Amino acid sequence: MPHEHDGVSLLGLPEAARQQHRITKKMLAAQFEDQAPADARLITKAVTLARLVGILRPETIQVPKHQDADRTVVDIPVLEVVLADKTTAADRTRVTELVHRSMAKPVVLLAYMPDGATTLSLALSHVSRTDPTRSTSVIDAHVVVSAGQIKPGALHLERLDRTDMWALYRDLVRTAAADGRPVGTTLQAADAIALRRRLTDLEIELTTVVRDARQAKNQQRRIELNTQARTLRAQVERVRDTLYSPDQDLGAT
Repeated sequence: MPHEHDGVSLLGLPEAARQQHRITKKMLAAQFEDQAPADARLITKAVTLARLVGILRPETIQVPKHQDADRTVVDIPVLEVVLADKTTAADRTRVTELVHRSMAKPVVLLAYMPDGATTLSLALSHVSRTDPTRSTSVIDAHVVVSAGQIKPGALHLERLDRTDMWALYRDLVRTAAADGRPVGTTLQAADAIALRRRLTDLEIELTTVVRDARQAKNQQRRIELNTQARTLRAQVERVRDTLYSPDQDLGAT
């Protein structure tokens, strides 16, 4: 799976943390076969290929493990999956969520799309308290971003918070949600995800309003839509200012 934006280069993985293991679809789907067979079938249908390309551990990246009352983080797998041609956008998002849920630990997931694009999927999660085997996770917040839009080198491990493994992962989430250009260290990971979602929603709404304004036959309606578009543009700028660092080029890819 040679890709320009792979897990090794995106994270700047040291040699000691790199892996090369094929993961079977059956292994990915196994957690869902009994309780959610439809999810197991979706994984089998949507995933063409999966592999483990790295494991972040205290001994491989020189970052202490994390342990508190809520979670223990001693390793973070880095996975890559190739998604099948005939999968919808909703199915692709669902599959990435299922991969995060299938493990009792934070996961870094690179998904290769049929059109050649690469997305990075990250999730703030905790081990499921209702799972008697404690082998699955519940997602608290999930973000999927285009790997091609992330500022080069921004997610390299040596640049992230190295206090402990959970701090490192949260900083990875925070930085990725802002395309590698977060506004500052005070921005929390969950807030960054919320801002990213808000920004995406506003941009979609703005695109729709601008299109409707162009197509409007009635002048009064066109004026109303253009006014609405101005308001949305101002909202987009406010969210971008809160999420992105102002001294960075947001047009960079």
